Amino acid sequence: MNPFFFGTRQRRLFGVYSPARASASGSGTKAVLLCPPWGQEYLRAHRAMKQLATLLNQAGVHVLRFDYFGTGDSAGEMLDASLAGWQADIETAIDELKDTTDAARVGLLGLRLGGTLAAGVAARRRKDVDSVVLWDPVVSGEGYLKELLADAPARKAEHGGGYEVMGFALGDAMVAELRGLALPAAELPARTLVVRSVPGEAVGSVPVEQVEGQPAWLEDHHSGAGAVPVKVLQRMAQWWS
Repeated sequence: MNPFFFGTRQRRLFGVYSPARASASGSGTKAVLLCPPWGQEYLRAHRAMKQLATLLNQAGVHVLRFDYFGTGDSAGEMLDASLAGWQADIETAIDELKDTTDAARVGLLGLRLGGTLAAGVAARRRKDVDSVVLWDPVVSGEGYLKELLADAPARKAEHGGGYEVMGFALGDAMVAELRGLALPAAELPARTLVVRSVPGEAVGSVPVEQVEGQPAWLEDHHSGAGAVPVKVLQRMAQWWS
């Protein structure tokens, strides 16, 4: 496991690269970029994403995990972040993963909002992205925003405005972006899988697999963190093996 920074001086991103531990079956190098969710969902799902990377490595897949600008250990402030910028971060991470592994094309796996962002990037980077897994993706930005703001107090103007979502600042500009966000189901690669641990909206004609397991992005009241849904993780890792 190799933690490092990449990107530009103005937009320095934190990533963790973990190499494949076995020879991948078939021809070519297999590499997958993990696109995380946002806010408390990111914190809750951290253990599950790390375990998923381990399972993918064991299946012969190189993996890069990373933090968007303004989140985690990457540079920047949340109020300076944007959905368009985060999609650009995914593109930067794709290039970094390709350079690191010499893979001709990579796969994207996104959880919740990360899935929606990954889908948008995959639609315009067809030459670089050959497969996508959407894990409990956000299909409608408007619906997702209603969830976020259900109990979120408004922030005062001197604190940047917008809302406070369980300790995370959500600025007015990001709110506006989320209102117009939609998952581009019709533009996804032919090899796309949607995995759901909870019922959700359809994603166009893309096959959906309902896999039993606690949602990794919701708080488990026994541990205070997100669950590690082994069956869900195993299914996604097997899909790429």
